[in-house]
Amino acid sequence: MEHHRAHVIPQIVSATSDPKDLVAGLGGTPADQQLVTDLFEERILVEAASDGNTDPYVQPKRFSLTRSGLEISGIETIARLLYRVVAPVVRSRLGRLFLIAVVVGGIVALALGRPAGPQVSEHPSIDALLGIVLALSCSAAHELAHAVTLVHYGRTPGRAGCGFYWGALCFYVDSTDAVTLPRRARVVNALAGLAVDVVTTAILLMVAQVSSTVLIYAVCWRVAILGLVNMAENALPILEVDGQVALSDLLDEPDLSMRSREALSRLLRRRGQDEQPPWLPWFGAFSITGGVVLLASSAYFWWYAAGDLIRTLLAGSPGDIIVALYLIVPFAAGVIFSSLGLVLELVTSRHTEAGGAKDATDSPAT
Repeated sequence: MEHHRAHVIPQIVSATSDPKDLVAGLGGTPADQQLVTDLFEERILVEAASDGNTDPYVQPKRFSLTRSGLEISGIETIARLLYRVVAPVVRSRLGRLFLIAVVVGGIVALALGRPAGPQVSEHPSIDALLGIVLALSCSAAHELAHAVTLVHYGRTPGRAGCGFYWGALCFYVDSTDAVTLPRRARVVNALAGLAVDVVTTAILLMVAQVSSTVLIYAVCWRVAILGLVNMAENALPILEVDGQVALSDLLDEPDLSMRSREALSRLLRRRGQDEQPPWLPWFGAFSITGGVVLLASSAYFWWYAAGDLIRTLLAGSPGDIIVALYLIVPFAAGVIFSSLGLVLELVTSRHTEAGGAKDATDSPAT
């Protein structure tokens, strides 16, 4: 949301109880009136209930089960505590030098290649379970980075939660308050999780190179390589994740993925672009072809990192096979359905354009 008072919109909303007062607080222009109308029509804002209750605040439940998964309130408290610890490190010269040294050490460790020796310990299920715990910990750190960044910019992170995505456990943080941030701050918030990923992956790579225990170096190397794959998927502005969110905010082009592919469909059908930026359809072509290439490359490097473990698990006990399936099925489903989605989105938009063209042809002249 681009607005000259975006940084104080939450305070204005809290201080007003009537839509007219809100319009006046924003500036009183016709554009402000339209903005407030849109916010109420989309149910982003609702009028306070007039039931005589002088204290409409309701204490949120600590835990709640939603369609997204298990949500937990109170993430703001954790984010503020972490901010007090992290902020002095990031702001100090010594802290920045330390972080740079960690990243450089990770690059060197990656350049040295996979540690020599067995890649799976004598207990492959323990390898897999330890890897899952490490990967989930890195994922949680990624999401907490978004929450801490919101605190840095004076916003309040919403609820945090965990759920299943393609069958795999994952974490998320509600960053709705980021929509009122200035453009640069929104970009920083979108990339904060990736910055943490760089540090955690570098640490795992260094541990893998200095450890002599099979369980430690094999698991750390495997999780680090899978982390690099995840970073590539997140950073490149192809899939609808952090990298594309950051680019969309930077260019001030909302719904960049959907609009670019619709623009590509219109270009292929030689339709007008409705005053869209001329580069938009080419970005749509890049996102589709690049998405397929990225997902195929991700599958290759995923097998490179986890192939030895998967083969060992599949040749083991029934429990080992169950663990192997937990590792394989979510990733395979994500790659397959994401690839199909990239293609079907273009095909669907083509049919939409075709239907629109037919309706225009069939309509009587006025």
